[in-house]
Amino acid sequence: MQLDKQIEEDELISSELESLNTTGTKLTKQMIVVPINNTLLYVEPIYQTMLNETDVPLLKKVIVSSGNKVAIGDTLQTALEKLLSTYAVAIEVENTEDLEGLIEAIIKANKNLTQSNGNNDWEMMGKDVKRLQELITSLESVKKEEDKKKQEQGKENQTNETNSNSNMNTSNDLKSE
Repeated sequence: MQLDKQIEEDELISSELESLNTTGTKLTKQMIVVPINNTLLYVEPIYQTMLNETDVPLLKKVIVSSGNKVAIGDTLQTALEKLLSTYAVAIEVENTEDLEGLIEAIIKANKNLTQSNGNNDWEMMGKDVKRLQELITSLESVKKEEDKKKQEQGKENQTNETNSNSNMNTSNDLKSE
């Protein structure tokens, strides 16, 4: 019942199931519970049978769920990839305090966005775009700070050079007197 409630609440999954439930077809579901370590993985294959043609059911979708996450795919593999990619994004730790770390995080966020787009996972795409925007904003701030430091170092070097030239001129003036 809990999985059915999660499926109903997820707009993407419920809309995909509705698109399968057409006139002249019958949907069959069979829940499989797989214990893995200290958690349960729920797998629900969705079969579609054409009522007037054959009695052979065709696997159309697979729904997987673990904890409070649920995903759907055309095969068990794609459903599991979607389920696990959602976890991977949520628990990842990145070093975004320096320029190199930010660049690596932006590249990874872009790959995540590409994968979400390929999976047609609109919710994850939204999260990935938001994360990418946050990282780019951070990159802009770090870049401004580095540019400011370079300008300050340039002014400091110019001041030291001017003082050095001034000291040389003073010593040359003293020698000529």
